[in-house]
Amino acid sequence: MQCHARCSTRSLAVGMAVLLALVVLFVSVSGSSMARERFESNEAIPFSSEYYADAASRFGAALSPSARIIVGGESRPATISDYDVLGLHIGWYSDWRTSATPLTPHGMRYAQIILVRESDYPTNTLELTSTVASAPKGSLWIIGNEPERLTQKALGVVQGSRTPEQYAEIYHDVYNIIKGQDAGSWVAIGGIVQPTPLRLQWLERTLAAYHDRYGSEMPVDVWNIHMQILPEKTGSWGAEIPVGIDATQGEMFNFSLETGFYDNANPVLFRQLVISFREWMKAHGFQNKPLIISEYGVLFPSSYIGYGAGYGDPNFGDMVLISFIRETFEFMVDARDPSVGYAADDYHLVQQWLWYSINDQPYDFATGKGYNGSLFSHVDPTQMTIFGVAWREYMHTLLGYPRALLPLVARRFSRP
Repeated sequence: MQCHARCSTRSLAVGMAVLLALVVLFVSVSGSSMARERFESNEAIPFSSEYYADAASRFGAALSPSARIIVGGESRPATISDYDVLGLHIGWYSDWRTSATPLTPHGMRYAQIILVRESDYPTNTLELTSTVASAPKGSLWIIGNEPERLTQKALGVVQGSRTPEQYAEIYHDVYNIIKGQDAGSWVAIGGIVQPTPLRLQWLERTLAAYHDRYGSEMPVDVWNIHMQILPEKTGSWGAEIPVGIDATQGEMFNFSLETGFYDNANPVLFRQLVISFREWMKAHGFQNKPLIISEYGVLFPSSYIGYGAGYGDPNFGDMVLISFIRETFEFMVDARDPSVGYAADDYHLVQQWLWYSINDQPYDFATGKGYNGSLFSHVDPTQMTIFGVAWREYMHTLLGYPRALLPLVARRFSRP
């Protein structure tokens, strides 16, 4: 009898716990579904505070188009639908491509990107007219990806490599193709690697070149930057010198094999660069324009980004990266300033941002290829990394999900 009573009590307790877990799960999933429905039906003006009624729609992540996953023993290219983007509440994504019919699982938004490097442009514009005509109306189109970044094939870096004058002409031509098919589209300037003085000089020359050539101001619907904090030096790794700018060295930050590469994951520098770029926008008459960050992350392996006694320890570096995710998210969610922010979005400094990446391969010390910070394994879309788990927990806190849910979710992860 005593054993039966104890077992019954234990069974009741377990049953109640399971019931509570199911209730919490139902509430959380229902809340997510309702938020996503609001997101899907949102007809507010893009980049306005109403447009971001679902806070998750500000958060984006980049899908590596070169990643191949193993499904059923077969290797195939990954798609956005392979990943639990709803579980992480990812609101938008890009894959450095254009598409007339982009995949948009759970109402995600898709950012179209027209590459301007010589290996792609202008061939990639031959079908652009029909692509824009068939794509969702009012889409975001980004002209170029790091258009000022010098191509260094020996280092595996193939970017825009355009002078300000070349880019101004490309922007003019592509902008008019897009607007000719969809006047309500939103066209963004290509994201420079980082908003440092040398790269702001490149932007200023681009604006001047456009005005000189076409006799009007360069029409930029959306201002856009990347935030890959890297040293700028001719003939070296990092961000190099912007093409067409007469300099051999710019911002070097604090990168050293002796002391580490922490600045690549330095949230203080991140905040300073964002604020200074918003100040630059105001000084040039662009305060009343939205600002997006269409790529940012931590490129170096975790063993490089620790500091002090933690330098060289990949576990410590993982924690540094996770802290960077949380602190930059908190800054962008909260940062408002009527003196420089975007009025239509309640003076937020940044309207939306995109993490690098969902699924790129981790850094391989043998080949020198790959980057840090992926949210999922680059070969197994069901395998969430420690960074994906950190992202999910941050989003659950932001969206007010019950903390009781978190221990119920499988924490199956590995360092990327």
